[in-house]
Amino acid sequence: MLRKEWISGVQMHSEDWFTKRLSKFTSSEWHLVMGERGIGEGGKSYIYRKVGELLTGIVNKKEIATEATEHGNLYELENLRMFAKVMGLDFLVTQKLIAPQDSKHSSTPDALIVNYEAENKEEYSVSTVEAKCPLTYDNYIKLWKCKTPFDVKKIKPEFYWQALHQMWVCDSLVGYLSVYHPHFRVGQLRIIEFKKIDLVSEFKLLKQRAIEAELLFDETVNEMMKA
Repeated sequence: MLRKEWISGVQMHSEDWFTKRLSKFTSSEWHLVMGERGIGEGGKSYIYRKVGELLTGIVNKKEIATEATEHGNLYELENLRMFAKVMGLDFLVTQKLIAPQDSKHSSTPDALIVNYEAENKEEYSVSTVEAKCPLTYDNYIKLWKCKTPFDVKKIKPEFYWQALHQMWVCDSLVGYLSVYHPHFRVGQLRIIEFKKIDLVSEFKLLKQRAIEAELLFDETVNEMMKA
């Protein structure tokens, strides 16, 4: 269940949004620590960037606009509208930063499906939605041909781990990857469902890697604080 107090109202890509994500591991970059043989050098570099953000108070890396990212941003809402229509949904909560208290992790799913409110009125049961709009036809078709989460893992492991990390941060049992290209007359949308019950071993690995990443983070902070 997702606690209401973890849902931030800051605008995505605003200065407040970057500030609230400062030094926190995020879903979009979580794949960096999920190497097949361990955290690896790329994962260590990512962890050190987060340490640097904590010790400087300055965001180390902001997204660089490319033709592909601009295309994705342009059609993201259209993707979500198509997703909602196909899924028979009347309402989606979009672009909310989820920042659990006392956690080194945060996530900004493109959308949340609110399944129901808990009896205590303090939590929601939610499903996460990540919307992807690949620019090139070949990249789109490769993703469109994916039917299962493991298909996605083979083609785009960064999308796979992003979806799982979102589910983990939001404590969701189900997540979705919605792949869309506006220019295709047919095969315009592919929705891939991620069920936690089918991915138990993968979530176990994610949690173990989170422990390792947080330990390296804390050890590095403490080492530098004592210097």
